[in-house]
Amino acid sequence: MEDFKALVATCLSPLMISLGLLLWGWWRFRKSRRSAIALLLAGTLLLLLGSLSGWTFERRRELEFLHPPLNLSELPDEPLQIVVLGTGFNPDGYLPANSRVGGAFLSRLIEGLRIHRARPDAELIVSIAGPTDDADKLLFWEEIQPILGLKAEKARIITTAESSLDEAVEVAKVNQGQLVVLATSAGHMPRAATIFQDEGMRILPAPTDYSFVRAGSERDRIWPRWVPSAGGISSNHAWLYEAVASVWQWARRTFGIPRI
Repeated sequence: MEDFKALVATCLSPLMISLGLLLWGWWRFRKSRRSAIALLLAGTLLLLLGSLSGWTFERRRELEFLHPPLNLSELPDEPLQIVVLGTGFNPDGYLPANSRVGGAFLSRLIEGLRIHRARPDAELIVSIAGPTDDADKLLFWEEIQPILGLKAEKARIITTAESSLDEAVEVAKVNQGQLVVLATSAGHMPRAATIFQDEGMRILPAPTDYSFVRAGSERDRIWPRWVPSAGGISSNHAWLYEAVASVWQWARRTFGIPRI
C-alpha cells in the first residue's frame, strides 16, 4: 500500500506532469509546431510553478506545529508506552549503524529516549520499518544500542512494519490500555496520531524532526518560498504524499476498507 500511495503522489506531482507535457511537446514538434510550442510552454510554466514551495509552505507548517513539543513535566502519572515510528532502513553492513537510517529516524529515536529517561518505568517500543530482513534490522539494533547507551532489555523492537498503519496494528496487539506517547516527525504526526486513534489507542503526541521555523520567529522569511528551487519541488511533493495518504486513511475509516 505504501508503494501505491507513493505512485499516486508521483503521478500527480507537478514535476511528472510537466515532464509529460515537455515530452509530448517534443514529440508533436514535427507534426504541429504551434501545438508543440504550447505544450512546451505549459510544461515549463508548470515546472516553474511547481518549484515554488510557497504554495504548500503554510499548510505544511501548520500541520507541523499542530501539536506542541512534549514537555516532560507534563507526562501523566500513569502507565505509558513510548512508541518510536520508523523510516527507511539501509541494510548495508559496511556502514556504521548510525548511517543506516536517516536523520528523521534518529530524531524520532532520540526523542523517544529523552522521554524514556524521564520515565524509565515506561515500555519503549521502536519500529525499524521497511521491507528489509528482520535479521538485518536486529543486527542494526544490537550495534546502535551502545551508541545510545541503551540496554537490550529496555526496548521492544518491531521489525515487520512497512507503514504507519502496520506499526499501529502491531502496537495495538501489546497495548493494554496504556497511554501511547508517540514519537514521530512533526509533519507526520497529525496523520500518525489519527491512525493510532483509529486502532483504539489513546495518544500523547511527541513531535520531533521539525522542517520549518516557527511563524514569526527570528529566522522566518517569506521570500525564499517564492524562489524556484529543487527544494520547492521536494517540499510540494512531500505535501502531496501526505495529502494522498490522509485521503486514503479517511476512505479506509469512512468506508471500512480492510488493511492491504
